[in-house]
Amino acid sequence: EEEEEEELSETKKLLKKVKKAGTAGAVSYALWELAFWGISLPVCVVGYQRVTGHWPDLTKKEDMEKVGAEAFAFVNFARLAVPLRIGLALSTTGWIDENVVQKFKKDDGEGESD
Repeated sequence: EEEEEEELSETKKLLKKVKKAGTAGAVSYALWELAFWGISLPVCVVGYQRVTGHWPDLTKKEDMEKVGAEAFAFVNFARLAVPLRIGLALSTTGWIDENVVQKFKKDDGEGESD
């Protein structure tokens, strides 16, 4: 339990760093989250099919139980991967700021006169 609290506080510290990075930090974190979930969910579904030999049929109780067990395991993995995803977001914040955020800021101010 103490280890879980320590992990949670470490995650909170990392998320504070993302917030301090401002818009670039938020965009970077959102993109890494989108990539993580966009890749991992299809992998889980295909993994289910490979292990069971069929696609999940949510009208069958047995398949629902198997999907539930897989979802439980995956959510625990996803929770453990949060610091990694935050680290990736922090590592790409500079690039996101330079190549995405600053370009939008320049576009917003082009039509203004002093």
